[in-house]
Amino acid sequence: MHCNWRISQGVPARQAAAALQPLPLHGRPLSSSGSSSSSSSSRRTAATWRRSRAISSSSSSRSVKTASHLCPRPVLQLPPRTACTPASPAAAATTAARHIAAAAAAAAAGTADAAARLAAPVVVIGGGPAGLASALMLARRGYSNVKFFERLSEPPAPGDLSVWGNFEQARERLYMIGHLPPLSSMLPFRGGLLGQVRLASCLLQELRERYLDAVSVTFGARCVQADWRQSGSGGQEVCRLTFQQQSGSSSSSSSTGSTTSTISVTASSSSSSSSSSSEAVTEWVEESSFVIGADGAGSSLRAAMETSSSTPFSVKRFPDKNTIVYRTIPLFWPKELATSRPGDVNYSARTKSGINLDCLPTKEGPFIGVMLYKPGDKRIAALKTDEDVRALFQEHFPAFLPAVREVDLQRFADKPDCSLPTFSYAGPVLHYGHSTVLVGDAIHTVKPYFGQGVNSAFEDVAVLEKALDETDDDAGAAVRRYSQLRAKDAEALVVLSHSLDGGFTTFVGPLILDSMLHKLAPKIFSPNIIASLQNEAWSFAQIRARKRWDRALQVGLLAAVGVVLLRMAAALLGLASKLLGRVGAV
Repeated sequence: MHCNWRISQGVPARQAAAALQPLPLHGRPLSSSGSSSSSSSSRRTAATWRRSRAISSSSSSRSVKTASHLCPRPVLQLPPRTACTPASPAAAATTAARHIAAAAAAAAAGTADAAARLAAPVVVIGGGPAGLASALMLARRGYSNVKFFERLSEPPAPGDLSVWGNFEQARERLYMIGHLPPLSSMLPFRGGLLGQVRLASCLLQELRERYLDAVSVTFGARCVQADWRQSGSGGQEVCRLTFQQQSGSSSSSSSTGSTTSTISVTASSSSSSSSSSSEAVTEWVEESSFVIGADGAGSSLRAAMETSSSTPFSVKRFPDKNTIVYRTIPLFWPKELATSRPGDVNYSARTKSGINLDCLPTKEGPFIGVMLYKPGDKRIAALKTDEDVRALFQEHFPAFLPAVREVDLQRFADKPDCSLPTFSYAGPVLHYGHSTVLVGDAIHTVKPYFGQGVNSAFEDVAVLEKALDETDDDAGAAVRRYSQLRAKDAEALVVLSHSLDGGFTTFVGPLILDSMLHKLAPKIFSPNIIASLQNEAWSFAQIRARKRWDRALQVGLLAAVGVVLLRMAAALLGLASKLLGRVGAV
């Protein structure tokens, strides 16, 4: 999963940051203040590389080696690390007030009904980082009636230890500084790690603390149907969403003054829940002229869009040619061993057995161990007792055995296999009509190998905000503009990531060839695909187009070399034939 290629220089800052300059970060404009020269100002002031330690083990020998690990693709140019202080509520209020004041001025001038747009109900579906980020973005812009729905229960509090993920994008881009750093494992000038569920919990806490009056939050609400129709005398398009919620599901609502009529049904007749047939379910309908779908790869909103014939929308799904499953286990290093092992780096153990182990740090100290293997691995399937798990670690990962607690051995044996997502993307548009738009995994699903999943979802939200800026918060125009700005990148991200999910022919070989040719002719050949993905100056679509050009040049070069070699071989054969003829004549 981890890459052992070292990157020796920083990453140029994304030029699009200039377009977002008016929005403050910690009460200050986005900039690279503190730069000592014009050249350094074009570079990221805080390096974003994480280093990992890869522990390579085999049945015959085991050795430890240090390797670089690439951080996810950065989104925006950041101020110096010393400027990363908690943002005050006043800064967020100032931003919202600026948008509201601008809307009021536009309405007074008769140029647009901007105030009504900000007050109209907006529905966000999906409680992951993408959905929460979307709700936060809208609230920060001054939208006062945002309705947020998630089908799962509320995530644990931010202080709970959960699964892992990268949060650097959210921490800087979405101004959620207040809660994230105390819960993350930070490396100065390298980046940080935070669990995805925990990240969602942090964003939810920020949402409730700063924008409770603008956003209502409902958990346990499943979207079971979506349809679109014209509403009112003006013929405005409205998306009708049917939700179901089991009794007892958690929810919290703001005092926005809106009410929803509900009807009671039974789980046996209308609920998709797996609970008993007598459990009551509440069903209701939400209508909105602006809907954001962030409900993941299994998006119900995306499914409704895909079955409709009113838009050129479809989902491309790639067959999984490298299926991997995993189980997790916490690792607690004893104090006598923890002092000799840095607790702020991630470890990666690679074995010839086909069973690998990644270990990622948390702020509290324990590591999250992620064991990866092929489905149906007989050695994993045979794990029944704690002794079986201990024997597995002793055989393949003896260096990590002291960090495994006795109580976690049996828990690991009892766990089911978890699957990684498969590759898919939506297109050629990312919206429906004039009201609905998709972000996050609903438009691009990749495996979490190179940190492009959550971080790309945050970039989707940034692009959507840019579209809203360009269209003065006109939802109909914004969703179409968003598709124009993001659809090609969503496709390119998945196609590029899918090309890395293979063996030597499709992954390692091209990386080696790209690196060699770039080193020999850097002005002609671009860096390898992994290094290119870290270049924030290039969009995913630009990287894909450049790689196609590189492949064409490489084919031409190899063909030319082949022709030269064939001619040389023919010349040598001709020369050898003449020499043999002369020897025979003598």
